[in-house]
Amino acid sequence: MPDGRIITVFAAKDGSGKTTVATNLAVALCALGTRRVCLVDLDLQFGDVACLLGLRPARSLYDALPWAGSLTAEQAVGLMASFRPGLDCLLAPTGPGDAAQIPHTLVAELLQVLRGVYDYVVVDTPAQFNASVLAALDAADHQVLVATPERPSLKNLRMTLDVLDLLYDAGDRTVVVNRSDSRADLTAADVDHLVRAPITLQLPNWTDVPASINRGEPITVGYPDHPVSQAVRRLADALGASDGRCSRDPPSA
Repeated sequence: MPDGRIITVFAAKDGSGKTTVATNLAVALCALGTRRVCLVDLDLQFGDVACLLGLRPARSLYDALPWAGSLTAEQAVGLMASFRPGLDCLLAPTGPGDAAQIPHTLVAELLQVLRGVYDYVVVDTPAQFNASVLAALDAADHQVLVATPERPSLKNLRMTLDVLDLLYDAGDRTVVVNRSDSRADLTAADVDHLVRAPITLQLPNWTDVPASINRGEPITVGYPDHPVSQAVRRLADALGASDGRCSRDPPSA
């Protein structure tokens, strides 16, 4: 059986809606059929996946520390919180100082183990180039970069692309402009000038998205026909269209 695909979601600026994109993308990938998906919250200091999905963390990435260097699939699955059938979540630690104790080598090991269990592993990262983020980018089969249609965010996106172009294949990348709004006073020409790279997907600006966040329910779950849900589903379809993956039965916890 082929290894699962790792999709790392990154934004160079906080407030870009990166976690919203990551959570809804994981839901959309799960909805493609019988595929199993894992969503990893790698924002170890201030992770919001549990909050966005209405989950209560019982275990987290921190609990993998005793197995560092010898982590098994069964141990990794035992750390998961289930959001819905076919979609498991590995949540960020919540204890003071826990994040600082997690080495990037454990992150790299964990992602390799998870790709052997799940068809897709979606990794939500913090807005910084630290060692754990670089481990997730190194492991990624595909990178999703998120920005908003304001000049500072687009400028940071361009700087991010300059860095990633030195390290990775630009063909394995999707650029998403979140909260796209025709009233933002930035023309398509302005965006092209600032980013100097193709924009793969624009997610419309809708007030329904913050409401779904406050309910702890991804908009792709609560409103599958919403314009934002449809846009995210197109991204999931593009990522999953040609892989031909079968479902996996992960080991029991």
